[in-house]
Amino acid sequence: MSTTEAQARAAVRAQLPGSAFAFPIYWQGDDAPTLPDTPAAFAFIVFNNEGSGGRPAAFGGGRGRNLFRNRALVEAYVFSPIGSETGADAASGRAEQIASRLRGFRDNDISVFSADVIFVGPGSSISVPGVTAPNNYQCAVAEIVLTFDQIG
Repeated sequence: MSTTEAQARAAVRAQLPGSAFAFPIYWQGDDAPTLPDTPAAFAFIVFNNEGSGGRPAAFGGGRGRNLFRNRALVEAYVFSPIGSETGADAASGRAEQIASRLRGFRDNDISVFSADVIFVGPGSSISVPGVTAPNNYQCAVAEIVLTFDQIG
């Protein structure tokens, strides 16, 4: 089977339906949400296709018949308001909810290899995209590493 990036992204989205969480989930590329005036928990998910590195995983006899194994990194940034529900623990707990839905997921085309939760705080090597100033949120990220196969 062959999977395009759009199909892989759709498969991941199907595993993370918004109705499964008690906080809203926003996806990279969707219309920008209007956040409420009062800080509330939410997640922002980025699907990063890192490509195959140009090396086929299997040869099928010429152009359009080779199998490429693409690696993708899904980052789910989960924000919880500071001062509510012990913000750091709440952020990590919500990130774990997302990671656990993808941990071990596998179908004919997609294989998840890891789903880790990392708290993003002072001194962390992970930074939140687009956030440059102190804010009213604690953040944790669920990092999910997966591969999907594509014929090319």
